[in-house]
Amino acid sequence: MEIKVLESELNNTISHNGKIGLILLATDQITLYEFDAILKDTGILCFPSRVMMDSVELTPEVLMAIKNELASAANTILPGLTLDVAVLSCTSASMIIGEDEVARIIKQSDPKREIKEVTNPYTAIKSACKSLNINELGVITPYSKEVTQGILDGMQPDIKTISAATFNNPNDNLVPSITPQSIKDAVIQMAKDENIKTIFISCTNLNICRYIDELEKITGKTILTSNQVMAWDILRLANYKEPIIGFGQLLEKER
Repeated sequence: MEIKVLESELNNTISHNGKIGLILLATDQITLYEFDAILKDTGILCFPSRVMMDSVELTPEVLMAIKNELASAANTILPGLTLDVAVLSCTSASMIIGEDEVARIIKQSDPKREIKEVTNPYTAIKSACKSLNINELGVITPYSKEVTQGILDGMQPDIKTISAATFNNPNDNLVPSITPQSIKDAVIQMAKDENIKTIFISCTNLNICRYIDELEKITGKTILTSNQVMAWDILRLANYKEPIIGFGQLLEKER
């Protein structure tokens, strides 16, 4: 039997505005869930991989060990194709490893292909605050006090923390189960401080992006979250200008 060879038109119809390499922790349950909502219909598509961890307890040592897995995780994402942006989706790991070191490892992971830009939520929160002219924050995290303190220290001197609170749950398998109502209650309580104008909810594994608009209306504050600022930075780096509605004022503004 002769097998007929078909003609085909080649046209990128699903990621025509950007291919995003998304490196997730093995325990991450929330980033893709929130990105599916935020990046819907943008023509920007995330292609995920995961890094293994020594433990589900996010200690500084476990977070630092992720450094050794970054290059191989990046190399499993669309080998040979250019990535418009590559992202490490972990605020605390990016802080512990160092944002410049994260970018260096990922960009150099495969010399045979181009990775145009690299970001992470730790870099993104600082970039978003600079864009919004914010230099003071209230911060809410699920981390241990030790990891939370590292986040606060790392944002200085550009961003001062006025108030900080943590659910003190370092088990990353349990963090996604912290209910949105618990997070909302924490935000509303912190927002009672009139000196706090902006609240940052730090951790890509917290389920809160769908409630940012509601919280901004209730509190009158600017609400930022790890996945929201990371999505904002991806859109900015991919040169996507259209406003994204439903996830806080940050994504509605011009990038």
